[in-house]
Amino acid sequence: MANANLVLVYELAPPIPMTCADGTGIAKGAALKLSGALTVVTCTAADDKFGGVAAEEKIANDGKLTISVYRDGIFKAEAGSTGIALGMPCKLEAVNEFTTTAANNSDLGYNWGIALEAATDGQFFLLDLGRGN
Repeated sequence: MANANLVLVYELAPPIPMTCADGTGIAKGAALKLSGALTVVTCTAADDKFGGVAAEEKIANDGKLTISVYRDGIFKAEAGSTGIALGMPCKLEAVNEFTTTAANNSDLGYNWGIALEAATDGQFFLLDLGRGN
């Protein structure tokens, strides 16, 4: 299953409201990147900066300018083509797919969390979201 949305396993902190565009539709569990101060959009590519995970669906043109976003918690996530190493920081490799990060990625805002399991391409693993940033 390519590009699967992230699934909450354990809530470690409540989601927070963040700004989003009214005309944007966002699926529950979508990886979100920062696009401004407390503003998020759906991730589209590798190395998108950590914003969080959509805690709810946002319907396009519904008049809402906010969405609830998890920035902490344990999530089931999908490994990208280069896989995930146990205990290592993770970053986006493609839309909603993760890979192990390089040493300097924390300084660049690419780290999304720590892998609690190893995984190969297309396998699911537990991601400790928000750790390692």
